[in-house]
Amino acid sequence: MTAKKTRFTLVALMLLAGLLSLPIIAGADERGEGWRIMTDVDNRYRGDSWSMDMYILLTDENGRERERSLRMLGKMFGDDERTLTYVTSPSRLRGTGILTYDWDDRARSNESWLYLPDLGRVTRLTTSSRSDYFLGTDFTYGDLEGLDVEDFEYAIDRENSNDSETVVDAEPLDRDIIDKYGYTRIRYWVDTERDLVTRAQYWLQNEGWVKYYSQFDFEEIDGVWVSGREQMVLTRDNRRIHSTVITRGDVEINLDISDNTFTTGGLERAAE
Repeated sequence: MTAKKTRFTLVALMLLAGLLSLPIIAGADERGEGWRIMTDVDNRYRGDSWSMDMYILLTDENGRERERSLRMLGKMFGDDERTLTYVTSPSRLRGTGILTYDWDDRARSNESWLYLPDLGRVTRLTTSSRSDYFLGTDFTYGDLEGLDVEDFEYAIDRENSNDSETVVDAEPLDRDIIDKYGYTRIRYWVDTERDLVTRAQYWLQNEGWVKYYSQFDFEEIDGVWVSGREQMVLTRDNRRIHSTVITRGDVEINLDISDNTFTTGGLERAAE
């Protein structure tokens, strides 16, 4: 199996626990320890299929709150992964959703489609859309689709690592990748025993803007590690601007889901 996506955010993500002093750099011709760690995170077993309800709390810098409820469905098609995430409430957003195909074959670009009920049509996301934010959350479409392990080089921060967590720094290989995801640098805190990203820090292209990710309350369900809560906080010059907290609801692993669910037609019908 080839390395696919590092999924530790909203989809795989989604609570499916969805991600240095003497650095070891993983370059194009030599794979280092950081690359191996992040590949193990990516290849962690998540089940053959899954369903999860999620409750989202959005808070702005003035303390104003908004709520969302989502459902996420996922299924493996051989080594390929397909996920469908859609809004169940509030009613004005119900049915808004995103469908993602995560291809194992690196010769194929991953694909994502967005459905907006008000427009009544499915739109394919372009590369330039990946740094846009999903439904007012602090997660971008690129976060939902997942960050390609092969798009970064890695270094282990041994000074800040310990027996329970390894700190891995990731830097985009070129400017196109920075534009693709909107990040100039990422730092991961990885539980290497369970192959989970417990925390991450993202430096955005705009100077002074940083996002902080964390997930908590892990539980093993049918052989799959699942977190009970995720959080992403957007800051500017160390000041909190906005936050997204995701709380896990009901989870099912290895259930029967029709292949037709993971089509653009299934995306349109998701909330019916």
